[in-house]
Amino acid sequence: MRTCVSAATAAGLLAGALLAAPAHGAMPPGPAEIGPATPRAAGPQLMVDATAGRHRISPDIYGVNFADEAFAESIDLPVDRWGGDSTETYNWKIRGTNEGRNWYFENFPDCWTADFGYCDTGHDYSAVDDLIETDARVGASTLLTLPAAGWVAKAVSYEQDQLCSYPASVFDPQDDHDPYHPVCGNGKRGGSWISSPAVDPTRAGVPAGAGWAGDWVTDLVSRYGTAADGGVAIYEIGNEPGLWNDTHHDFHPQPLTYDELWSTSRGIATAVKDADPSAAVLGPSEWGWPNYFCSTADQPDNGCTPQSPDRAAHGGTDISSWYLQQFAKREQQTGTRLLDYFDLHYYPQGTYAPVTDVTRSLWDPTYRDPSWIDARIDLLPRMRTWVRSSYPGTKLSLGEYNLGLDVTDDVRLQNIIQADALGIFGREGLDLAAFWPEDRSPVPTAAFEMFRSYDGRHHAFGDRGVSATSTAQTTMSVYAARRGASGPLTVMVVNKSDGALRSTLTLRHFPHHRTAAAYRYAGGDIAPLDPFRVGRTGVTATYPGRSVTLIAIRPR
Repeated sequence: MRTCVSAATAAGLLAGALLAAPAHGAMPPGPAEIGPATPRAAGPQLMVDATAGRHRISPDIYGVNFADEAFAESIDLPVDRWGGDSTETYNWKIRGTNEGRNWYFENFPDCWTADFGYCDTGHDYSAVDDLIETDARVGASTLLTLPAAGWVAKAVSYEQDQLCSYPASVFDPQDDHDPYHPVCGNGKRGGSWISSPAVDPTRAGVPAGAGWAGDWVTDLVSRYGTAADGGVAIYEIGNEPGLWNDTHHDFHPQPLTYDELWSTSRGIATAVKDADPSAAVLGPSEWGWPNYFCSTADQPDNGCTPQSPDRAAHGGTDISSWYLQQFAKREQQTGTRLLDYFDLHYYPQGTYAPVTDVTRSLWDPTYRDPSWIDARIDLLPRMRTWVRSSYPGTKLSLGEYNLGLDVTDDVRLQNIIQADALGIFGREGLDLAAFWPEDRSPVPTAAFEMFRSYDGRHHAFGDRGVSATSTAQTTMSVYAARRGASGPLTVMVVNKSDGALRSTLTLRHFPHHRTAAAYRYAGGDIAPLDPFRVGRTGVTATYPGRSVTLIAIRPR
């Protein structure tokens, strides 16, 4: 719950009182001065041009995985994703999943949670139905992962005798066992996968191909309607296929190839469109850098080049481009678009100094990522180039990301990083994104609130982006957008530095009122500030270190 503050407290948060208005109420000739009389460190110059760089900002960039209902309501959540490793082996018919490498390759029912006393009650509980119905209540679109690795959980138990793929009676000795259920092991001996005896996928799983996925979509349509009628809006073709031979080694021990990725994706996408032509399809939802370019059969961890064997057998084309090209050819053949979103997952891989530099690999073509990747990632422009050259019209998506994860444990910095990322998503034309929460890097709620409900009354950052530039983007970034055709110009200023900075924001081509509402996150709750006084050409203000400030400037 956001806490409102008094005017005096808000003024203190602004670090100074507003200057007195000019005589006779005249508009000051230059930028209005806001902040303390003693200047702080000089910050970069900021400029917003309301007629330049105009572009649509998709509301779907503010999505989350497995969103809490209260949070979803508070920010008008646009997209909620059912995804992750466990959804790759989820069986909707038995309401359970195989947890794969994450938990000893065991099958668990949906109700295996504290909420249901670990299945003492609630045996009929369906986690996926719960998510879909919650999304319907809060007005969010559901993004649902369909299993694509070929197998799903066969059966579940409501006791502590779950089926598992590596029972001790068959595979011991093993390196590790479930401490609560030691009859199940991790499938490894001496750090390597046990190859003899070969794992039997039917021990814990049943086959699940394109027809199985189509049956699930048909069932969902029968109960919730088509996407066009408010049912599940988007279906994802599997989760991180380049890792299946690791995360789901029991069901998919062989490394993924180009041809398998295409045949599996084509089959499931076709099944979705046959069952619900109004639904969107998203893929390949690949995990990270090596598998953006090569298949797992290429052993990309050892280096990926056009000469890598599987890639070379496909003309030396990187797998992302090739994947898009296959869908483009299929549309030419059939007249039906099977893929609507080109989706990748992205997590930071290195140590960043300052930590806020972690966002630079999203957009900065000059930035070499300080990690084992050791390359200019330039992720969003790179994705845009792949789509434009291989399958124009396909939307861009980051179905999983968490830029604060293992970068910083500081909640305030995690919110600063997230606010910067959301601004970048809008500026760079991303169509959809879904934040992945972890215990050590949970949903940075303040950052989402600054963009979706900065005043607690569902007033949001604009949906019509315009040009916003900073002379030092890595120190202080700025993003701007109109809210609707006639609404205010919303300007988001993110001070990533440790200390307060005083900067001039210049406005161009936007006749405006002399005062603007302002809100700020600087740790803790978002605080309303006393109105900013805006001069004819803009405003000069002091921005506290590690803060996010939203200025809503009304048109005149």
